Amino acid sequence: MLNELVELIHLQKIDNRIAEIETALANVPTYLKESMEHFETLEKKYNEAKAEYEANVAEKETVEKSYNENKALLDKAQKKLSTVKNSKEYEAVLKELDILKKNVNDEELKLLDLNEKIENYEKNIEEMTSKYNEAKQKLEEDKKRRDEENKELVEELEKLKAEREEQVKKIKKSTLSKYERIRKARNNLAIVRIIDETCTGCYMKVPPQLFVEVKKNVHIQQCPNCQRFLYYKEDEQEEN
Repeated sequence: MLNELVELIHLQKIDNRIAEIETALANVPTYLKESMEHFETLEKKYNEAKAEYEANVAEKETVEKSYNENKALLDKAQKKLSTVKNSKEYEAVLKELDILKKNVNDEELKLLDLNEKIENYEKNIEEMTSKYNEAKQKLEEDKKRRDEENKELVEELEKLKAEREEQVKKIKKSTLSKYERIRKARNNLAIVRIIDETCTGCYMKVPPQLFVEVKKNVHIQQCPNCQRFLYYKEDEQEEN
């Protein structure tokens, strides 16, 4: 077999293994996926509860400020009542007192409601924080477990990439460039065996004369349908 074909076949084997490892590393194991989903669900609920809590605290501060202002005005109006000089002023002060009392009462009720909500949110957030931290720790442990499981693959991948760098140096630049174009266009497979006049990349019959040329092994030939490089071997076991 042509030496260049031998080098291309070896490069293809390296690329095949690199693709296998990268696919395996990209897959998220079920146990990690479950941990991530559980954590993300808790995180969302936690953030929603925290946002609601902070909104209620902010609203309470606003209502408290208004309540204190209205309370001060109410005290002032009550003192003013004893100083009025005629019935018109008296009625005006009474009307002001009614409005201020209503405001103060409404705000007292609002503060009671907000205090109750804030207390419930605090209790809820405390419980959620515990579950959130447990889920976070479980996720970190599962990530660590996944990384340990992938350690051998990562090491092999690094070795293969280094080996590939050396391997491509053994191939002519023009051939390598063509190989890379085909590989990218044909799902990582750029060189294939021809069996019974059939390209094993696209499974199309090639012209008989081309099959003869591939068997002669004088020049590198390509499949006219998928453009992959072709090589011929009689013994299937020799392939491995």
